[in-house]
Order: sequence, then structure tokens, then C-alpha cells
Amino acid sequence: MPARLRYEEVYEYIRSKGYELLSKEYSTATTLLNIRCGVCHKEYKQLYSNFKKGYFHPYCQNEEKKPFGGYKTPFKLAPIPCKVCKKEFKPKYARNTICSTECTKNLYNIPEYLERARLNCKKAGQQSAANQSRRSKNEIYFSELCSQYFEITTNEPFFDGWDADVIIHSEKIAILWNGVWHYKQISKTQSLLQVQTRDRLKISVIEKMGYTPYIIKDMGKYNRTFVEQEFETFMLMQIKYE
Repeated sequence: MPARLRYEEVYEYIRSKGYELLSKEYSTATTLLNIRCGVCHKEYKQLYSNFKKGYFHPYCQNEEKKPFGGYKTPFKLAPIPCKVCKKEFKPKYARNTICSTECTKNLYNIPEYLERARLNCKKAGQQSAANQSRRSKNEIYFSELCSQYFEITTNEPFFDGWDADVIIHSEKIAILWNGVWHYKQISKTQSLLQVQTRDRLKISVIEKMGYTPYIIKDMGKYNRTFVEQEFETFMLMQIKYE
């Protein structure tokens, strides 16, 4: 552990930088000191540890009062092209890459964002397909009813990596059993926007591959009667279009 500095050493160091130490005592590097600025000659407060780091009195020429006068002078950011409209603008913060609120709204329509969203949703869809334990009892019962009349596959990632809950290949039908989380925000960690974006992309891929998406909205708990009614409706639809 380095030896603690004496008051005289601190006084001389501050004086060597063109400033004057007004405090009469010094304890540690985290002691708040009274210092007179060597530029504007105003008295301000500063930690010796910060003074040693070069944070002298960066706001000394600004009449606005700053806390302790000990923050770094804000660096100026160079103009950059907006990520959306490509027009040059001067960002206020380094993290800013979009010039306006309007461009922020249009971000979701640029090709790069749409492609990234498509890939992210596809990856999430594949992970969902691999997680068989998330199948609800209602969905499982519905697939069992379907298997009595058709040869089916369940949760098969057949559609370019996307899955469907029940696929009847002979009829080219992809059944999507959508629980409540497809329509409502049910937890802080869940993104309803992402779920619904995945659903739209999945349906688009299913249709491009020549299959008909059939969506069942399940907003409740396990209910055999509800499942049987949905199955009956599904079967009636097949008879109608034969």
C-alpha cells in the first residue's frame, strides 16, 4: 500500500498545475478540497483523486454553476450519416445513429433491419420447435384427434426451419395452435411484438411452400370440450373445401 501523501506534497502538486490549494488540511485522495482555478480564478471543490486524473476545472469559463467543477469537458462528436435516411447529422451522444424521431419510426422498414429481424425470428422459431415440452395439453389432445383421421407430424421444422404444431402433408395443411402469449403481453420478459412478427413470417413461409396455415386461438386452460369443438370445426372446413 503506498504511503499517504502529506499536505505539503498535495499543495505543491496542485500548485505545479497552476492551481492553488485553499484547504488547510488533507486526509486522503477522496478528501474534497477547496481549490482556486488557475484560469478563471474562481474557487471550486474537487477530489484530489480526480485532480490527479486531470479533471482540473474544465468549466471554468462557463458562468453556469457545475457540480464540484470536476467533470471532464464533453468531447465533440463528428457528424455521421443517419442509419435510415443517410443524411449527415451531428449526434448528441455516441450511441445515437439515427437523426430524428421520424427516422426511428422508419427504421423497421429498411432492408437491413427486416433481414436481421427475419433471421432472428427464424432462429427463435427453430429453438421453439426444438422445445417440445412447451406443448399444451389442449394442443396434444388436438393432435391425437387428428392422428385418428390423418397421418400427421407434430412440431416438425419443415418450413425452411420453421415448425407447425400439426402438419398434415397429404392435405398440405399446417395447423398453428396459438396460446394466449401470441395475443397478449403476459410477462415483462416476453416481447409480444417479436412473437407476432415471428407468426407473420412463419405464415408467409408456409404459404410460399404451398401449404395452407390453419390457426386455432387458445386463450384458456386445458379443456377437452373446447378441443373437440375446434376439431369438429376443422373437420367441417375440410369437408367444405373437398
